[in-house]
Amino acid sequence: LKWPLLAKAYERFIKGRITLPYGDFELFKSQHAEWLLPYATFRAFKDHYDGKPWWEWPDETRTFATALKSTLRKTLAAKIDAHAFYQYLFFGQWTRVRAAAAKRSISIIGDLPIFVALDSADVWAAPHLFEIDEKTSRPTAVAGVPPDYFSADGQLWGNPLYRWPVHARDGYAWWMRRLRAAFALHDVVRIDHFRAFDEYWSIPY
Repeated sequence: LKWPLLAKAYERFIKGRITLPYGDFELFKSQHAEWLLPYATFRAFKDHYDGKPWWEWPDETRTFATALKSTLRKTLAAKIDAHAFYQYLFFGQWTRVRAAAAKRSISIIGDLPIFVALDSADVWAAPHLFEIDEKTSRPTAVAGVPPDYFSADGQLWGNPLYRWPVHARDGYAWWMRRLRAAFALHDVVRIDHFRAFDEYWSIPY
């Protein structure tokens, strides 16, 4: 029931039939544009392509950079805006939850996975930051960890790996933005998990 109800809420909001106590929607979009526009675009495109992973999309929408110039972006403008609205609802409601917790001296700990999913807005929006083959749009290598106390033969996680030298060139700006976003939601952030910092495997895809 969730998505049809959220869609109805968006339609009523845009038509001015409801007001919400979460601040100005346009201001929210402007303040979060750096991550919100790629995310909302990704979600709207994914819905349009019946949930197919981004590497199976047509060339004109295979990356965020090319999608910005596509005619589909204009066609799906309302759908993109709707996905931004859903985030507006979440952030507005979460802000209230966090404020209520703070009044009771409760701190909130958030988990930030060290790796991201291949079929994600993160990779789609910035494939150059990951070990992704430009021709196939698939990973050249994926993440795992060596044998340890928890697993005698190691683990295959399957997440795309970062191109750390590329991250280093701009002072790890993507990571800094990601951490700032996490601290905007939580009082304490736990990166999940240390094993991937200490040692990780680069496993051929």
